[in-house]
Amino acid sequence: MDVYEVLFQRCLEYTVVVEDKEVPLWSISREDIEENRVDFRVQWKSLQDLAIFLYQLKRDQSKSKELVKFPIEEILIGIAFLNSETSECLTDPRFTCIVYLSDLITARVNCIAKYYFLVKKPLNTTIFDEVILKFPQKKNLKDNLEDLKKIVEKLRNLEFHI
Repeated sequence: MDVYEVLFQRCLEYTVVVEDKEVPLWSISREDIEENRVDFRVQWKSLQDLAIFLYQLKRDQSKSKELVKFPIEEILIGIAFLNSETSECLTDPRFTCIVYLSDLITARVNCIAKYYFLVKKPLNTTIFDEVILKFPQKKNLKDNLEDLKKIVEKLRNLEFHI
């Protein structure tokens, strides 16, 4: 299992609210989404809000020697299920968010490699970081756009299996 499979599994366990009940994401149905019964409990109103948030996080992480904490599962859920504010966007806001998230993860990996790798484990690591730090990967983590797109598409299509 690679780091993106672990990340996808964490997204499936993300808690959403359906008809006033907290349930894991994997238990929702297409009808729940179509009938607006799901509250995804994300902190953004639209994909544009999420893109701005990710851009600011990326900027903060690239300037910092510390690891900037961010809710990666919530971000992926937001990318998968939030809608755009307008339909006349020049670029796809979902793709923009994926690019910003990819850049943010790359900046985080660089921070781990530059300041922490083999010296000490940072205090505020996530399960994603744990996998990065403990297991050698088959591919370059910096080339993660396709992996992130796959996760978002599987979530959007409710393909809740690996």
